[in-house]
Amino acid sequence: MNISTEKTPQQKLSNFTIQHVSAVNVTHLLIHDLKDVAQASDELNQQAGSSKAIPHVAARNIKHEHELENFIKFCTLKGIDKALVIGGSIPRHPSNIFQNDIDVATILKKANIKVDCGIYPQNETELEIKTKLKIFNNAITQLCMNPEAINNLPFLNTIRIGLPSMCSVKGIFKYLKLCGNESYKYIFKNWKVLNYLSHDGIKVDEFVEKLKFNNYHIYNFGKLDETIRRLEQKTDL
Repeated sequence: MNISTEKTPQQKLSNFTIQHVSAVNVTHLLIHDLKDVAQASDELNQQAGSSKAIPHVAARNIKHEHELENFIKFCTLKGIDKALVIGGSIPRHPSNIFQNDIDVATILKKANIKVDCGIYPQNETELEIKTKLKIFNNAITQLCMNPEAINNLPFLNTIRIGLPSMCSVKGIFKYLKLCGNESYKYIFKNWKVLNYLSHDGIKVDEFVEKLKFNNYHIYNFGKLDETIRRLEQKTDL
């Protein structure tokens, strides 16, 4: 089982988590400049002793072209050669410097930075996903608690399945509010999460049993160390 996770620029992860994941995505929220994301990625790589950080780049969150240019220069200097590019929490508007993830991905690829993308099992067809992966190197599914929708995805090693950590629905709601753009609607789309709730939080290990994939990305809503341990125990059985 291959596991990755994520953190905000200010958030600190335990050495246990960093040692037991293959990658850590550093989120680019509306309140952050890309330089904060890049610096946090470099600090995480120093903590890990290897290149594990994958900075987010939220296209519509970018305030000016120099922000992206400085990000690329910093990443090149520090040997950060991969990013996850998403649309961002700001709605599309003619005033946006960048309108979508493809605009930004094209620029990053020209700078020899590999690009990952987000995919949506509940909304996108297999053809749409395969078309995306002709542009992007890898993909992470956005929050989806429907095993059938996930298992209908094309079975590709380039796809990581996004899972919530073992927290409560309240914990997910608190995190998604930070993302803006009415992201709380993900909870209502994912009502099947109710099938995996317990007094300890979401039973991620039971959810994984229903999936055909082995590459997972843990959305860090709390209890991260415990979630990683539980999933590793599942692998050892």
